Amino acid sequence: MGIWKFSEKIPVEKLIEVAQKWADEDEKYLQLYVRKVSKDQYGIGFTYDAKGQGDLKKFHDEYHYRVSDVLRRQFGNDLAGWDIASGFHVIK
Repeated sequence: MGIWKFSEKIPVEKLIEVAQKWADEDEKYLQLYVRKVSKDQYGIGFTYDAKGQGDLKKFHDEYHYRVSDVLRRQFGNDLAGWDIASGFHVIK
């Protein structure tokens, strides 16, 4: 579960396109949404199903590396950051 954050230069429509592409290509995404993360920035939030992936720390690291690499290639320094948790508890 986490959110990828982008500079204010990236239009929200572009982020919606990226999130829709991920939704279409990877059924393991349980949630994908675009929301404001600061005054002028937006981010792509997600919940990813890691069941059956074995070592969750290893899976988390591989997911982060793979996706951050793709986003850095696509957006360069306009990928402003991320907030990703490898452990969380869903209450409702």
